Amino acid sequence: MFDDIDKLQFLLVAAGILLFYLLLQHIRPKTWISVKSEGNNLSPIAYMGYEKENEAAEMRLTHDGLNKIVARLLNEKEEDQPEVWLIDGENDEETNKFRLRGFIDEKGIIYKQRTKGEQPKAIGYTARPSAPNTPTVRGERTWESLWLDSKLDAFLGAPNTEDDPFKKRVAEARLSGICFRNTHCVSTEAKSCAAALFYKIYGPKKERHSIYKDPTYGWNDTALLTSIVYSILFLLLYFVYTCLLNRPLLGEDLQAVGILAGCYFGLWTIIRQIKINAIESGNSFQPQLDMLNKGIGLGKMDHAITALGGLCLYFSFNYYDYDFIPLIMAIVFGVNKNKLIKNNQKPWTIITNYDEEKRTDDEDEKEKEFSLLNAPIGNVSKNYNWNLDIRMGKPVQGNLTIQFNLDDLNVEREENPYFMQRKEKNKYDCICAMFKKMVDNPKMMERTRYIAYYIQNESQIVHLDEMEKLQFVLDFVQEPNIAFVLSKDSKSIQYAVDYIRYPDETLYDKEGDSNSKALLAAMLLYAMGYNVLFLSSEKYQHSAVGIEIAPDSWLSHYYSEEEMKKKTTIEFNHRLYIFCETTNNGFQIGNIIEDMRIEDFETKIEIDAYIQENEEFENIES
Repeated sequence: MFDDIDKLQFLLVAAGILLFYLLLQHIRPKTWISVKSEGNNLSPIAYMGYEKENEAAEMRLTHDGLNKIVARLLNEKEEDQPEVWLIDGENDEETNKFRLRGFIDEKGIIYKQRTKGEQPKAIGYTARPSAPNTPTVRGERTWESLWLDSKLDAFLGAPNTEDDPFKKRVAEARLSGICFRNTHCVSTEAKSCAAALFYKIYGPKKERHSIYKDPTYGWNDTALLTSIVYSILFLLLYFVYTCLLNRPLLGEDLQAVGILAGCYFGLWTIIRQIKINAIESGNSFQPQLDMLNKGIGLGKMDHAITALGGLCLYFSFNYYDYDFIPLIMAIVFGVNKNKLIKNNQKPWTIITNYDEEKRTDDEDEKEKEFSLLNAPIGNVSKNYNWNLDIRMGKPVQGNLTIQFNLDDLNVEREENPYFMQRKEKNKYDCICAMFKKMVDNPKMMERTRYIAYYIQNESQIVHLDEMEKLQFVLDFVQEPNIAFVLSKDSKSIQYAVDYIRYPDETLYDKEGDSNSKALLAAMLLYAMGYNVLFLSSEKYQHSAVGIEIAPDSWLSHYYSEEEMKKKTTIEFNHRLYIFCETTNNGFQIGNIIEDMRIEDFETKIEIDAYIQENEEFENIES
């Protein structure tokens, strides 16, 4: 085959074609996005195609669903604020809905969109890796990439020269290719970083199940397809040489064998790129490709093919010409590469739609647990309707009906330490006695647990993040769902002064003072697994709750350490809690009533610690 051509020229031409192809791919710009995972590693999760004229660029996930749109970047408006929208819940290409999360300005500061009427809040910035404390929207080019690629990092909080900024690094956006049309004041890399930061905050906190364990842009899944295409082309070439030209294809020329076998890898590169182009254009054939790979990977024939291939190689070298050696090597290589795909080693799973979003086992168990939880029974029903205050885009509304048994409720009232003003102990001891009675009597917590399960389940269905879920709890307790009424003005408790209701009493009356509402909120949060601090002030005649902020907890994803200092927090028993107001509508996590000071809340009870201490004491007594 190669007797009439110069082998060196053939190699140079093949290498030149491949290099030219890769260069063409590189000229087409694309921004690859990586997000900080466990530790300090950056894991690639998405890419951003270059913006077309008059169209918004879209961030598409590669690690969780094929070509799935999760964010949209809008061009600059009159205020020079490039907006960043994140996808809202379950959507398909026909019903995509995006909710505004924030924007990035020309200086590189990333702002979170606030509720209507409030000023946007700066939550991060973009900067070059070499100058992480200097916000900018222009990426950094280095000699390692021959000044073709541009990289930009996203950081949480504000620039601070004292701390290591890379501890606050959230994401990285790398523009691969030369961008000649980036005339906007804010680069695609900067907007991609802003989208990645919002995705890190508001996106899924856990890795969701995916059908395809092999990376969408990996190599292994195209090896077997390449072997099939290579075999067809090889047999056509063999037919031409042996049947039409009456010449041997390779004979015993080992150098020609190496060259023809090397063509497999060039073909592999091209087929992989065809797969990527198909995914990015929305014409993915990945499901069919995975079915092909899985059909071979699950069978027992792959070992037989490998063994037979080795036997054929032996006979070719010793008893036959080398014509079929490249073909045998290509088949054996493709089969063995396909065996490395983890998903191909597992049995078939029947699903209705390969690209639908899967729920985690934990989510399924929690929903099952909620559905199996019997609703409290009774002879009187009360309805509760409330809205989430801080949700952007599609509103979230809670709607719940709970039944009460009046006889059981009257017993609870009679056993209340404040009933008929029987307050033999001080406020601290009375509250502790109420905690203990509720924990010892599971029936008294039945409705509280039911509401907690409802909120947990609803939060999963509408994909609330941690901050929104906690605010959803506060909104349930706040007005207008539970009215704020001083005990001395409440007819339902006969205008008793300084009366603190049990949660069931507050729920039935649908009203309560700050003490009663704070107690209800504390038990709801406790039932949801949070460490809660009950706070009360004699000076203000007011009560509230605090939620523990553990190191690297949910709140650290929203605010930097500097911003945390500006929030209303309280330190107690070497733990930090954030203040939560439970009375009137509109109070968000960390807000406190004007003119109040957190230092004046002298009564502090850690519910979890108090309950554990009493359980340990009872065990010692027994």
